[in-house]
Amino acid sequence: MKYVSVLIFFLASSFVQAQTCTGGLGDPITNITFGAGANYGPPLAAGITNLQYVSDQCPADGQYTIAHTVNGCWGGTWLNLSGDHTGDANGYMMVINASYNPSDFYVQTVTGLCPATTYQFAAWVMNLAMFQGQILPNITLSIEKTDGTLLDSIHTGDITQANPARWTQYGFYFTTPAGVSTVVLRMTNNAPGGIGNDLAIDDITFRPAGPPITIATSGAVNDTVTLCAGGTQTQSFQGTVGSCYGSPVYQWQQNLGGTWTDISGAVNLSYSTIPATAGVYSYRLTAAQSGNIGIVTCKVASSPITIDVLKVPAPAVIITDSSSSICAGQAVNFTALVTDGGNQPIYQWLVNGASVSTAGPTYSSSTLNNGDQVSCLMTSNAACVINPVAVSNTLDMTVTPIVNSSVTIGASATTICQDSLVLFKATPTNGGATPAYQWMLNGQPTGANAAVYSSPDLKDGDVVSVVMLGSLYCSIPKTSNAFTMTVYPLPVIVMPPDTVIAAGSSIVLNPLIMGQIVSYQWSPPTWLDRPDVAAPLASPITTTTYQLKVTAGNGCTATGKETIGVFYELLMPTAFTPNGDGRNDVFRLPPSVPVTIIRFSIYNRWGQQVFSTGNSGEGWDGRMGDKPQPTGAYVWTMEYYNPLTKKPEKKAGTVMLVR
Repeated sequence: MKYVSVLIFFLASSFVQAQTCTGGLGDPITNITFGAGANYGPPLAAGITNLQYVSDQCPADGQYTIAHTVNGCWGGTWLNLSGDHTGDANGYMMVINASYNPSDFYVQTVTGLCPATTYQFAAWVMNLAMFQGQILPNITLSIEKTDGTLLDSIHTGDITQANPARWTQYGFYFTTPAGVSTVVLRMTNNAPGGIGNDLAIDDITFRPAGPPITIATSGAVNDTVTLCAGGTQTQSFQGTVGSCYGSPVYQWQQNLGGTWTDISGAVNLSYSTIPATAGVYSYRLTAAQSGNIGIVTCKVASSPITIDVLKVPAPAVIITDSSSSICAGQAVNFTALVTDGGNQPIYQWLVNGASVSTAGPTYSSSTLNNGDQVSCLMTSNAACVINPVAVSNTLDMTVTPIVNSSVTIGASATTICQDSLVLFKATPTNGGATPAYQWMLNGQPTGANAAVYSSPDLKDGDVVSVVMLGSLYCSIPKTSNAFTMTVYPLPVIVMPPDTVIAAGSSIVLNPLIMGQIVSYQWSPPTWLDRPDVAAPLASPITTTTYQLKVTAGNGCTATGKETIGVFYELLMPTAFTPNGDGRNDVFRLPPSVPVTIIRFSIYNRWGQQVFSTGNSGEGWDGRMGDKPQPTGAYVWTMEYYNPLTKKPEKKAGTVMLVR
């Protein structure tokens, strides 16, 4: 949050005659910032306030907290703050919800003052009211002797409501009486509590006041002088001190690292020094009444002038490369690492002593030769530089020629039928012991990393090649010759479904054939009138599977099969010998009989069923369960589909089991 800051200072009427002693200020004697932190700050020391401390950013009437934020308090009637009056997000402030009755809410004793000396007292105050119409804070700030005698005071009057938030610094100057070095600061709440009278206080300070002091020196820009180390120039300071002290005395001070220290013997309005060593030096002039110059709480000081003594730079440059051993044509990146180059150094890159680039701290080349030497000149623009040009180290390049490698491929065939497997083999030249291969099909990667590639799925017009990367150092990818494939389509045969004919009859084998066929070959030729025509007449006397092979004019072939079943009257074996010799061990439907069983059952002489199946491929092995049945005659029944009429039929008979 951004805050508006207003300064309001008063000069007490009893000290109008001392107005010339308020133009300068010394270091703060007391600087109550309440600290900083991520959580709540600790309560004030006992006796400072009559309010109750709470760890809550929204204290109730008669309470206070030490916090760095105020947010969402009392239904949004307070301003939201996100830091102290300086804007520090972790800076603490004293947040007060005043008591119902007016009272002294802040009392603190300040010691170490100088008698008969003027001081400035100040504090930053904010009205926390979000809206108008609330009770306005009204505070009296007073300075008293320890016996309660009032030395001076001011009244803020009603502190008006402001949104956005506004910090106001209230303060005044007062003079300690002779013999008084301790005073009491008192802040009194003059307004009643209730809805309003809520405030925040921050940065309570006491500072000695005195005459205005200014210092000047040659070459100062915004109170800073920049010099180079090792110089012999005298830097002279001249001070001007306003009228205030009856017997003024002076002391020059320097700050080399955070603390002001007196410069021995520098007690006049002028001071000279020769700052030759690199560093930052701050100088100021302090003044006080005679006898008080050694007391911090009694003297005032000028604003400082800073002498920034810069070291004499020693420009240097070191270059590095991405690689010092490369293959011909490979790009190398060089980088310059600079010391004391200033904010805009100039670079000149050299190859074998000849300038090649002034582009900046990096240089890249892909045209270097074996033995080339790369270096860099850097010209520094740093302040105080004496020898601005620095020469880098030299990098020697090792450049290896590209390997003269190649690869060719051979093919087992380039004119093929559609289902043919083609083998391709790569033959490298200067490929090294373990070259890598990437086969390409129509420009896209395919196959494995191997010298041989095969495919049964090539299409007409496909282009096959290979890219080889040799295993020798400085090999580059090489592309082989390419083969464009000529792939002929296969003829097509659609065979009729298998069928069954009656014994003694014939059937024409009539497949659907597509393609420019030049020859037909049926096998076996048995029971065919012509095995070299597309549709021969078949007169088989037993079930036979015929295969047709056709050859197209392009030399491509295709085959198809059709089984012709021959159905005689159903005849079953009359005996079987289930003795495990592998011959005639099972009583079943002969495999050559093209019928489908519905139910096949066998019964013993007492009519007991010993076997039954609906599977045409199953038969009886002479057992009932696991028990072999005795030699004798058994009755069988079979229900089956007639392959010619497609209707169920039944048949029965006897079979002799022989053991």
